[in-house]
Amino acid sequence: MVHSDDTGLVLPPKVAQVQVVIIAIEKQGEDEANAAIRATCARIQNELKAAGIRAVHDDDGVHKSGWKFAHWEQRGVPIRLEVGRKDLENNEVRCAKRHDGVKSQLKQEGIAQQCKDLLVQIHQEMYDKAL
Repeated sequence: MVHSDDTGLVLPPKVAQVQVVIIAIEKQGEDEANAAIRATCARIQNELKAAGIRAVHDDDGVHKSGWKFAHWEQRGVPIRLEVGRKDLENNEVRCAKRHDGVKSQLKQEGIAQQCKDLLVQIHQEMYDKAL
């Protein structure tokens, strides 16, 4: 019960099967922008995997982004990265931490190191709370 809340699991990063999930925020009718967003998501996933982070790009074309948020939140994934059109223009990603719900903007440059640092921080905050 320590690692859950009303929404679902809250897994510590060291034991989470998926540490980071990347979700594209796409708009209907903006095919060119959506393709660029998907390409950015795939690039970020490859960068995270190369750094040893267990990352998944949810490119399921059936469900909308809100459904995907809830799906991965229930499974306790520590970090959710969202990439939309404005994020792409600003060379950023939206980051949501599962354990406390805090959202922030991260630069795409050096995203792997930023995620590694966040995973360490999340693990320590969860440990301190449980202690």
